[in-house]
Amino acid sequence: MSHAEVFSAELAAASPLVINFVLSPQLTISTTVTGDARQNATVALVNGSVTLWSTTLTQFTPTATIPFDIVAGQLTIKKGGGFTLTVPTAGQAGSVVASLTVVTPTAPDGIPFNATVATWTLSSSTTS
Repeated sequence: MSHAEVFSAELAAASPLVINFVLSPQLTISTTVTGDARQNATVALVNGSVTLWSTTLTQFTPTATIPFDIVAGQLTIKKGGGFTLTVPTAGQAGSVVASLTVVTPTAPDGIPFNATVATWTLSSSTTS
């Protein structure tokens, strides 16, 4: 078996992808993409090595809402924020978009945070 046969697009697609979006020094949004068509994304809010909350998004349940306030040091993610999955296709990358309200000592009323926190392609092993 040649090296090219061992590393194929199918095997790369089957390997989990981990994409980290650093929101602050206290909080990272970690997305782990799995599935033979990269159609599943587990999103976790992580403080250091501690997972504060996580959910799995799929093509059948592409959205999730945070059920309670999440506190990481001086940063709070307000209850009601959420994440939306776009499943990749041959013509479009997959993504997870966050829509959150972030409370900090300098913004006690909260700041809207809306951003793509993970993107990936259907068959490559690259992420952004």
